[in-house]
Amino acid sequence: MIIGCFAGCDVTDKVKDTIGEIQKTEPDPGIDEVGYTLPYLRTDSLDPYECESETNRNISVLLYDALFSVNNEYRAESQIAHNYELDGKTLTVGLKADVTFTDGTAITAEDVVYSFVLAKNSSYYSAYLKNIAEANESGNGTVVFELKSENPYEVNNLIFPIIKKDSDKDSDSSDDYSADIPVGSGRYLIKEENGTKVLTVNKQRLDGYHPKYNNIGLKDITEVSSIPNLFSLNEIDFYTDSFSDGVYKRYSGESGDFETTNFTYLGINSNTKVLQESKVRRAIALLINRPDLASVSFAGFGTATSTPFNPSFYELEGCTLPPIKYDKNSAIELLEEAGYDIVSEIGIRYSPEKGKLELRLLVNKDNSFKLAMARNIQQSLAQADIRVVLKEYSYSKYVSAVESGAYDLYIGEAKLSNSFDLSIFFAEKGTLGYGIDPECESATDYKSFENGEKTMQEFLDTFADDLPFIPLAYRKGLTVRNEKITTQAKTIVSDYYFNIDEWAVE
Repeated sequence: MIIGCFAGCDVTDKVKDTIGEIQKTEPDPGIDEVGYTLPYLRTDSLDPYECESETNRNISVLLYDALFSVNNEYRAESQIAHNYELDGKTLTVGLKADVTFTDGTAITAEDVVYSFVLAKNSSYYSAYLKNIAEANESGNGTVVFELKSENPYEVNNLIFPIIKKDSDKDSDSSDDYSADIPVGSGRYLIKEENGTKVLTVNKQRLDGYHPKYNNIGLKDITEVSSIPNLFSLNEIDFYTDSFSDGVYKRYSGESGDFETTNFTYLGINSNTKVLQESKVRRAIALLINRPDLASVSFAGFGTATSTPFNPSFYELEGCTLPPIKYDKNSAIELLEEAGYDIVSEIGIRYSPEKGKLELRLLVNKDNSFKLAMARNIQQSLAQADIRVVLKEYSYSKYVSAVESGAYDLYIGEAKLSNSFDLSIFFAEKGTLGYGIDPECESATDYKSFENGEKTMQEFLDTFADDLPFIPLAYRKGLTVRNEKITTQAKTIVSDYYFNIDEWAVE
């Protein structure tokens, strides 16, 4: 299976270029004063492979380019890469010939391989690169990535920052392009004057980069919790919040949202007798009002899904998707077909041969989103006389219970890679395969889908019938901007500052 285009062919229809087209007219020189201010955590590094905070990692996207970015349809778009070819487990990427770092030196395949090794060992980017075993230079400005298993969308995971080889070891704060962080090729570089850091436009960028404001202020903060107050004091003009702590915070200012790959699902223990029948699992799915669940439980920052993929994923276009809305009548019909056609005096549905539908639902009580979701599901299943007993545990106890199989259902969340690799559920040693039979029909068909033997529609049909776990929603994040920024902030999956060059200030 070959995906993409390589060598001398035209790739404009295959991989969009997000660095920009050659300027046809004389560009506006931009305003040199600081237009707006972003926060960064001074107690954390700005090195993309050393930083631990989401706040600083977002800043690094402005300082470094990757091989590809990923848009809101989960399509790869070229940055440093010129083109790519995917053949089985070999992904070959060609680099643009004229891309340079901010110090004027050329970006080479050696720099890409060096950055890949750092990314594989980092706490954040390693999650995207689990399926890539190694990267090697291949001459003529190409890098070859060897995959552990086939995945038709693996190119989406090549979003790790490209830094100049060894610049993370010998950065010199006396250089005007460096502030004790590695050298990159991004839209901006950091300058420090009188102890104050400023992002200033990268004039070395391929084809030029011409924002309305050439300088962006950086406000150093000691803890993320201080950000709402800084907003109210107009000391910070833009911020993002992915709600990873499970708490919704209110901010003043103009708000928007952004896509994530944070997937929430209802885990099912295949060892629970009453859940071994697919009709029961499918009935439970029909009893959950997923659009309402996503909206209410995530404070409006969630997108309901009936598949394991984000509904924005371009590969779902044209596919017939499983039902997503609440359908009590169809659910009860399935339960009765499965033999659960009697309701006891105390209101629990049961079968004389198979037992009663009384299920333990495990949830992390430390996460308010998931706790609200569990209670919503409990009430929804009660409409068909399925009794759900909530087990509200602290996170550590919750994890232990899931790992030991002490549950019938559990509320789970996975941050999937940009390629939507589902092997974490279906592989024999998948990290989130709790309660899932690795030989179930969905697991078998997923392998066939990965290697091109089955279509997306065929996999979705199998999954909908088998339903080894129940997809619920994809969480979204929040963007907040000061009202003085009059331009609507546009985000993409891999860049929350996608149109920062257009931002205007009144």
